[in-house]
Amino acid sequence: MRILTVTFYRYYNGVRGIEPQFYYLYRVPEQMGFQVDFFDYQTSLAIGIDQMRRQFLNLLRGGRYDAVFIATHQDEFDSATLTEARRHSVVFGWNSDDEWRWDDYSSRYVNDYSFMVTNSPAIMERHRAAHPNLLHAQWACTGFWDGTTTKKELDFTFVGQVYGARAGQIHELSAKAALQAFGRGTRRFAPEKPGSPWKARLAARLRRILGRLDPESVDDTISFEEVNSLWNRSRISFTPLDSSRGGVRQIKSRVFDMGLSGTLMLAHRSPHLDSYYEPDKEYVPFESMEECLDKARFYLRNEGARRQISTAYAKRTRSEHLWEHRIRRVLTEAGLLRSNI
Repeated sequence: MRILTVTFYRYYNGVRGIEPQFYYLYRVPEQMGFQVDFFDYQTSLAIGIDQMRRQFLNLLRGGRYDAVFIATHQDEFDSATLTEARRHSVVFGWNSDDEWRWDDYSSRYVNDYSFMVTNSPAIMERHRAAHPNLLHAQWACTGFWDGTTTKKELDFTFVGQVYGARAGQIHELSAKAALQAFGRGTRRFAPEKPGSPWKARLAARLRRILGRLDPESVDDTISFEEVNSLWNRSRISFTPLDSSRGGVRQIKSRVFDMGLSGTLMLAHRSPHLDSYYEPDKEYVPFESMEECLDKARFYLRNEGARRQISTAYAKRTRSEHLWEHRIRRVLTEAGLLRSNI
């Protein structure tokens, strides 16, 4: 099978690391034995959106592709481009954040794809009757970073970007449970290093000022490879699931990304999460920050219980929640692969 994967290469178009979707939709199907080509539409946008669309269609016309995987983002591919693309291949739009993006974005384009893939069970249930080309595939784990045997040098961590309610949550956990935070916007939570107190206070103040004026000016971004390395070294991973927009709880990619890290996932209670992992056996749920603190402290004191849950978490991930499972299922439902059943 020949696949054309269409997404970013650089994470948020930056220089620090590779976009996770590149691993999900290019590296994984390549490892599955498919012939996969890649089109970086974000880089091509630098020469103009019309030229980018022409480049995409020209590549598609000459490629004899069985499938096209497009990681949806904004309005880079219009209805006319997608309609033409469907004349040459089976085109999949791989969505994320449909919990808050469906009404404003995904619903506008759902009929322009051969199949639109949503990771929201609620959206799938609500709209499948009206859109028979809607498929469901949840986030998953690449399987590329197995940390189940890695020494756990970090007790309690958060790895990711700080936004919305996360700032207050990380501040409280840092103060009361020695949470260590890594990623964009986390410098303000770093403990002061030994040395001149006034210099440390001044540096912290400058970071706060810069962060308020221009979040891009304080670049704490870490690569996806570094993210996985930190998860692999963490005993417990704080896993907030508040959405960046829309004020909802959602299942985020980190729930599955770190599934083979050997960490214990301490996660917000979120709709549908318990259908993927069993609470208190494969992950540890919390609702309030007080509950989160209590459970973090308990599992930091009880390594045997922590390891039992993290081991079950990894076992479930390996058996059911790898990107290979998701991709094979989507291609099978689209009639491009034979079912093993």
